[in-house]
Amino acid sequence: MYERFVPAALGYFGVPYDDILPVQKGYRNEIYPIVQSGKTQLQLTFYKSEEGIKERIERADTVANWAATKGLPARTGADERTLVLTSPNRTVYVGLYHYLPGATIPWEAYTKEHIKQLGKYMSDLHAALASFDTTGHPSVIDESIDLLERMVRYFDSHDVQEAMRQKLNVSVTIDTKIFLATFRKLRQLPAQQLHMDFVRGNVLFEGTEVTGILDFEKTAQGPVFFDVARTLAFLLVDCKYKTPSQVRKYFLVSGYEKRGAAQLPSYSATLEILVQFFLLHDFYKFLRHTPYESLKQNEHFQRTLSILLEEHVLHYT
Repeated sequence: MYERFVPAALGYFGVPYDDILPVQKGYRNEIYPIVQSGKTQLQLTFYKSEEGIKERIERADTVANWAATKGLPARTGADERTLVLTSPNRTVYVGLYHYLPGATIPWEAYTKEHIKQLGKYMSDLHAALASFDTTGHPSVIDESIDLLERMVRYFDSHDVQEAMRQKLNVSVTIDTKIFLATFRKLRQLPAQQLHMDFVRGNVLFEGTEVTGILDFEKTAQGPVFFDVARTLAFLLVDCKYKTPSQVRKYFLVSGYEKRGAAQLPSYSATLEILVQFFLLHDFYKFLRHTPYESLKQNEHFQRTLSILLEEHVLHYT
């Protein structure tokens, strides 16, 4: 989409280059890897035009740079400046960053070692961010309450209920009291900066070694349970060749607690409630953004649906 702007943007940043590699598209950005002296060393990132994106970018960059100073392989800025492209309909922000080696792993290819490494690096990241100043950063608890209210409004709609019944043969039960009680309980725990999108597409590997942690755009502050539960919910869906007990053992025990620098407090019941919350939110996003008729062919949706049926959050009608 932004290919024609890349040479001019590189000129703005004063970057000589040999080649511009094909675009890599993410949810909030388009990335153009830049080759210098025969090696990919930099990347231009064009951010999606949306409300609050400037502040989101600034928060993400600040947290990522902090993590990098603590020895984590987080993506860091190569120039403090931000290029601003404006048109009558939108404003696009462009940043120059150091390029990180490695690649994301296809979700069906995650091994026991990959899962352990994810746990280790999340633990190390939490240890590194424990001393980060969270002043001015959004609260993950407040954000979760907002998400819960949105989900309740959506699933309370008669039209949604009928569509779910007719096209998916399911209904949903949201126990708002349990979720809200859990959020209140978690407000009493220490809060620190979190990643909140530590998932397959944002972690780079070379073999089984983590070489890059990307996309801190969802960073927020709160108890570490939220970060752990968000990633665990994704892993339970993604790792179809591992049992849920194996995923929990490899990620939480072998990875986070035994290999990593941080420790989780007693977590069982609280963590599982949060995992259920994030799985429900993923289910909600599937319904909001995908035609119901297409969902039967979506394996991630089907696995999310299956877990929520087992947890009695969803019910066959």
